[in-house]
Amino acid sequence: MDAPTSDRRLVTLGVMLGIFLAGIDGTVVSTVMPTVVADLGGLRLYSWVFAAYMLFAAISMPLFGRLSDIYGRKRLFYVGVAVFVLGSALAGLSRTMPQLIAFRAVQGVGAGAMFAIPYTILGVIHPPEQRGRAIGYGSAVWGISSVVGPLLGYLIVTTLGWRWVFYLSVPVGIGAVALIARSLEETTGAADPHVDYAGALALSVGVGALLLALQLFETVGTAAAGALAVVGVAALVAFVRVERSARVPILPLSLFDDRVFVVTNAVGFLSSFVIFGAITYVPLFVQALRGGAGAAALAVFPISIGWSGTSFVSGRLVNRFGERALIATGTVLMTLGFGAATLWTVGTPLSVIVANVFVMGVGMGALTPPLLTAIQNHLGTERMGLATSSQQFFRNLGGTVGVAVLGVALNVVLRERFASLPRVSNVGDLQRLLLASGSPPDGLAAAMTEGLTAVFAASVVVCLLAVGLVVYLPRLRGGTTAALGVDD
Repeated sequence: MDAPTSDRRLVTLGVMLGIFLAGIDGTVVSTVMPTVVADLGGLRLYSWVFAAYMLFAAISMPLFGRLSDIYGRKRLFYVGVAVFVLGSALAGLSRTMPQLIAFRAVQGVGAGAMFAIPYTILGVIHPPEQRGRAIGYGSAVWGISSVVGPLLGYLIVTTLGWRWVFYLSVPVGIGAVALIARSLEETTGAADPHVDYAGALALSVGVGALLLALQLFETVGTAAAGALAVVGVAALVAFVRVERSARVPILPLSLFDDRVFVVTNAVGFLSSFVIFGAITYVPLFVQALRGGAGAAALAVFPISIGWSGTSFVSGRLVNRFGERALIATGTVLMTLGFGAATLWTVGTPLSVIVANVFVMGVGMGALTPPLLTAIQNHLGTERMGLATSSQQFFRNLGGTVGVAVLGVALNVVLRERFASLPRVSNVGDLQRLLLASGSPPDGLAAAMTEGLTAVFAASVVVCLLAVGLVVYLPRLRGGTTAALGVDD
């Protein structure tokens, strides 16, 4: 089938705007949340502003991937941007914290598309030998947005007010859609337009219930969390049964017999498990040592810088060294980074912490583009949406689960220590206390050092598991030519 011609440069620019739109959200919203809480109240609901967003992004991603293979990436890009921008605009109009959480959930649905479809478009418009470089650009833009986000958030909240942080998505989204509308021409891929909505629903309920159980474990008690977990497991069992009989399953179970699919997604899950744990809990550690949000932000920037810079380089080196070598390098660097972090003490200089987390970011950057190019090239253009959304889904899932599980581990280790601290019974209380006052209570630094040592030790074990899995990744790379014609 002859494909229409697209302007690759303009398409790439539009895609990068879409990636920037989704990437900047997390850091810019984190920056303005103290101001939001002061205006709307609802401090105890603070964590749900982020949890709702990530939860709905995770459960919508597989459906967007399948729909993009049927109806075209261009149309689903429009839908994803529209839902994201709508959620952002509504979030800016929020008058209460529950309203903000609800609208962040809408944003999350759009984010499910924006996490996957831009990289799907990059995979389709570039032939296999150029995909690594293109995806490296995308990963670099994601990292740059993470670095720019806090500064941009501070400037907006001090000049225009916190609501404009959400309104910012509107012009960026319009710009991304305009570029894609003008420059991308495509033929819709799948001959069979059947959508496995039953499978999508079962998967969404299963994953959503399990993530909620992890999120609520420390606040609603083991009985309620356990009930949610049972619902989640039952829904996943139903998902497996539905997929076995589905004409066109949303996530074919046969893929779990495919070594490339299993290894790339497992490594994506494990690497995100530890890196997002570090992004979440290293700032708490630094704030416990020094107080103030500035030092905490400084501790996270090196991860973003290392991640984005190395992603750019790694994407360009995929064809020279191959996916397996780069993924192995990234997992080893992450193991070394988390291993060194187990040696932190109350007296560890901030410069050492910064250098240490930079190594973690470099490791993540080294493995991110080759993980995606490996599965895209292997599954080919006709299943590009499935390939990309599965990788992004498992990475997103790994990050969400990692933050929750490592948070539970931190609470268990520090339970006795928290008992001696005023108004602090778990990590959530600690986050709210530091958000409200910015001043760490006496004894917190020593407690956090003890707790994070255990968290980092667990992260080393997870990283070693990822290193072991890379051995099973084949050297050969597959793939088909792109379904879209492009002109340079």
